[in-house]
Parts: sequence; C-alpha cells; structure tokens
Amino acid sequence: MPIGDLQIPVIGKNVVIAVLVQSHILFAAFIIGAVLIAGTSEYMGMVTKQPRYERFARNLARFVVLLFASGAALAITFVLALVTLFPVFFSYLQNIFFWVFLIEAFMFLGQIIIVYAWYNVWDKLAYRKSLHVVFGFIAGFFGLMAMTMIDAVASYMLTPAEAPAADVARTFLNQTMVPLNMHRFVGNFSYAGFLIAGWGAWRYLRSTRDSDREYYDWMGHWGLIWGFGFLVLQPVVGYGYLKMIRESAPGAFDRIMLGEGSWVFNVLMVWLAVLSICSAAYFVHKLKFAKQPMPGLRKLALGALGFTALFTILNLIPSDGAIAPGITIFAGEETQIPLGSMYPWKYIGLIGLMVVGFFIVALYLRASASDFHWGRASRWSQFALIASAVTVVLTMITMGYTRESARRVDNDPGFLIYNCVTLDQEIVTENCAAEDIEEWGGGDQ
Repeated sequence: MPIGDLQIPVIGKNVVIAVLVQSHILFAAFIIGAVLIAGTSEYMGMVTKQPRYERFARNLARFVVLLFASGAALAITFVLALVTLFPVFFSYLQNIFFWVFLIEAFMFLGQIIIVYAWYNVWDKLAYRKSLHVVFGFIAGFFGLMAMTMIDAVASYMLTPAEAPAADVARTFLNQTMVPLNMHRFVGNFSYAGFLIAGWGAWRYLRSTRDSDREYYDWMGHWGLIWGFGFLVLQPVVGYGYLKMIRESAPGAFDRIMLGEGSWVFNVLMVWLAVLSICSAAYFVHKLKFAKQPMPGLRKLALGALGFTALFTILNLIPSDGAIAPGITIFAGEETQIPLGSMYPWKYIGLIGLMVVGFFIVALYLRASASDFHWGRASRWSQFALIASAVTVVLTMITMGYTRESARRVDNDPGFLIYNCVTLDQEIVTENCAAEDIEEWGGGDQ
C-alpha cells in the first residue's frame, strides 16, 4: 500500500481530521480566552475588593484545570491522526515549520505548568495577590504564544508565503498570519465570554437561594460584556483577513464569497444576527435594573436595538435566489437581489453592526458604573444568554469550516496547501507561491 493511502471506511479521513481539529479548537479557544478573563477578573477583585470577582476567577480557573486534560487529549489524537492519514503532507509541514512546532510544544508545556501552579497556590499566595495575578497573565501569555505558532501553520496552508520554503521568517509571517492571529485573539475572548454568560444564565434559572441568583445574574452580565464587547470588533478584523485572502489566494476567496461555498457566509450572518439581537435585547432589559435610574440611556439603547435588527436584516439578504445548496427562493438561482450584493450593502450592514455595537456597549458600561440590582433578571433574558452561548459554538464551527474548505477551490483538485499540495498529497509546483517546496519533503515518498 502506498504511503499516505490509508482510508477510513464510510466517513473518510477528511471527516476524521475535521472532527478532531474542530473539537480541539472548541476546547483550546475557550481555555485561552477563559484564562485571560479569569486573570483579569482576579485583578478586578484585587482592585475593587468585590468578592464576586475573586469567586468567579477561582471557579473559572478550576474549570480550566479540569478541561485541560480533554483539550490536550484531542490535540494529541489529532496529531497522531494527521501523521497516520496524511504522512506525506505532514512530512513537508514539519520540515518547513520545525522551529515553529518546537516552540509551540514548549509554550503548551509552559501553559500547563503555570495554569496548574496558578490554581494550586491560590490560597498560599492570598497575601501576595499581585504575584498571583501575574501567574494568571503568564499562563494566558503562554496560551497566546502557542496559538500564534499554530496560526502561522494554518495561515500558511491557505496563503503560502511567496518565498522559498526554507525562509523561516517569511513562512511564519505569511500574508494572512497577522490578520488570522488577530481574528482568533479577539474571537477567543468573545467565544469564552458568551459561554460564560450562558452558563451563568443556566445556573441562575436553577438557583433557589437569593445569594446564588445574585451571583449568577452578575456572571451572565460579566460574560456578555466580554462576549459582545469583543464581537463588535470582528467585522473590521474579519474584513482585513478576507482582504488578504482575496489578494493572496483569489481562488479560495471566490469559493467562500462568490462560489459554491458562499452560502456559508449567509449561515454565518444568521449566527451573527442571533448574537447581536440577543445581546442588545439583554442590555436593554438589564438597564431597567440599574441602581441609578437612567430612562434616557434606556431609550437610546432601545433605538440601538432597532438599528441592530435593521443591519442584521441587511446582512441576511442573499445576493441571488440560491440561499443554500438545493434551496432557492423567488424565481431561482438566476435571480439577482440588489440589496444582497456584497458592495456596498453587506459592508454597510457589517460596519453598521459594529458602530451600533460600540454604541450600545458604551451605554451599558455607563449604566453598569452605578451597578445593578442583581437577582431580578427575567427568565427570557436568561434564555437569550443561553441562546447566545449555543449560537457562538455554531459560529465557531461555521467559521472553521469556511476557512478550511476554502482550499478546496473547485475540488479539481482541492488543496492541503493552497496551489502547492493537493488533497491526494501530490506536490504541485506550477502556480505554487512557495518556491522549492518539493525539496522540503521527507525525501522520496
């Protein structure tokens, strides 16, 4: 049997890799975001002397410690599966990114050591709180560095550097490495924040003691500030990322924005609409419980909610009659809908969401400065937080699928490394941006 020709019955090896990678990312992104949110919360507790920040930070740190084993197991399983199912491709990848993989391994090890130490010495460093807070931020730093190394590899697969494969600096800082890393950095905070808000809402609905209801009501609020606060940054960050893909991998860009994969963008807009409207509605609702009544701010927030709905509808309008494979509306696939075009309407919709998002977050933060009456939130507002938590997971899966499927172009052939290595692990030198890539394999295969 030729090397790298191992097949998985029924589902195929591509599905196996996709499931393992996506599962690992869901764990890893939460861990990175949660560690930094917990570290920030512990610092807030030290500065403000409010015990709820300390309680939240410690509970979140405990959960991260418990979660680490599952995330690490998925990562190891993924690497073993990649080596087994795509050995030729992996030999090229590890030769090109040997130093990157080595640094990532040490960053991952450092994160494990510091996270466990951070949690285990919580009581011992109770009187040296500043030092303990530093432990949390160092753990977050190691996580971010590990993510940065992996982003270099992932971005190279979509936009290989227009330089020799032996050029370590150019392969690392390929055309989309920085925007992808920014996108994931912002996304980790947003993803973790929405999940924290959803968990707080779930516990709020199940709590019977007033003290617990107050705490979990506050947790939902705190998580959503992180979740929605960083979500409103994504349109401008995502635009920069898409712009670099369009310039460096036009075939991949056409697939996800104009070709057969463009329907996924409509799905992504649905998730963004749910996140935006649920968050804005929650903020409007919460303003009723401000300790210092602010009817003027609430009216402005209601107006912002209306504009949020307007811009989300603009983003949801398809460009033609085909809204998904096999699903058409109006007259069919040839139908052209002017308001559904990317330029200028989708840009207006995304920019509008970002501007209105900043506005409503600013209003909410202004109101939260005087604090709220906790424990009085309605059930529907908590269901909105739970819906946001579920939706942000679907958003992560959709975005992961979009980026990874972009290299398939027209499937004739699809690529593991865009224009350089096919899905069948064949090396393509014509039109490959990476010079001398064939010389960087593992020898004769």
